[in-house]
Amino acid sequence: MNKKYKSLFEPVTLGNGVKVKNRFAMAPMLVFASNDDGSVGQEGYDYFKLRDDTGDLIITGAAAVSEEGLGMPNQLTVYDDSNIPGLKKLADIIKSKGNKAVMQLHNAGREALGAYQRYGRVMAPSSVDFPFLDYVPEELTNDQILSIIDDYAQATRRAAEAGYDGVEIHGANHYLLQQFFSVYSNRRDDQWGGSMEKRMAFPLAVLKKVKETAAEKAGRDFIVGYRISPEEIHGENVGYTVDEALHLINAVIENGADYIHISSIDYKAMPQKGGAGEPIAKTVYTSVGGRVPVLLAGSIMTPDDALAALEYADIAALGRAVIIDPDFVPKLRDGIESEIKLSVEGRLDKLALPKVLLDFWQMENTPLPPLEGLTQ
Repeated sequence: MNKKYKSLFEPVTLGNGVKVKNRFAMAPMLVFASNDDGSVGQEGYDYFKLRDDTGDLIITGAAAVSEEGLGMPNQLTVYDDSNIPGLKKLADIIKSKGNKAVMQLHNAGREALGAYQRYGRVMAPSSVDFPFLDYVPEELTNDQILSIIDDYAQATRRAAEAGYDGVEIHGANHYLLQQFFSVYSNRRDDQWGGSMEKRMAFPLAVLKKVKETAAEKAGRDFIVGYRISPEEIHGENVGYTVDEALHLINAVIENGADYIHISSIDYKAMPQKGGAGEPIAKTVYTSVGGRVPVLLAGSIMTPDDALAALEYADIAALGRAVIIDPDFVPKLRDGIESEIKLSVEGRLDKLALPKVLLDFWQMENTPLPPLEGLTQ
């Protein structure tokens, strides 16, 4: 190993006391490799088998916890006990090199295109006619909200029964938990919306229920992480700023999250509004203050990117980098970082990419499969 990169292979301790052996994680990426019924398909097994040495935390792409929250066809699902055997096989593959399998729990909310295609309806915190959607979501009732919270609990139980080492609550990328926190998406005036505290109520209720279920079904060593987009700003449309996000992050830590995972397009991204005149991730990292580890994803494409990301986080989450070269981490560990591939040119057939992704890439005619934008 090149001593320059030694710090990337030092251990770090999660909030529950579990140690991970290096500073790499596999970023959660939707790979569209499940069967029509949501069970894991062979393409999914092949994809993860090729990348089972990406980092000590290997996080699956979004696994739908509720049928009405299905984001996309061929998405991984965890809302039915019948899928536990396939999920267990996937966990065994992920853990084959001694790494930890973490299942990302997901409800797409207003973005549930898969549910819309199946049932012609989509649920969200509020019924808003969003200009970027072809439909108007229905506002969730209080009973429906409580039912979804329980869906997260049941998904956690299934993950534990399937042998996963933990779960990551997906609170980023404009999906349901973020929609509740955003003033753009959440127009409610009940216990689930209005003030910042009330807009935090749903994400925190999900976290509390997941933690309770994890403690009952799996014990203290079961990891519960939380992923967040640290701001929601699109021009003049402000869902929340990084300063507001810090309040939620603080509450998430106080309520027992074992790590915080920052979802970003670029790990060096600057805030659009507010902040501290520094990269967003740095502001979050300083605010967290070592209480739990921080994971960071976003355009970490080279070993030097990963090293630089440790200025803003404890763990570098690799997305496109391990799509392009599944042996990124082993090559770096073995001191042959010069052999890390930076392009898929002439190698697509060797990367175990599901057909849906290959078709999308060819349709878009982009130089790289646009996986981070689709999945994080």
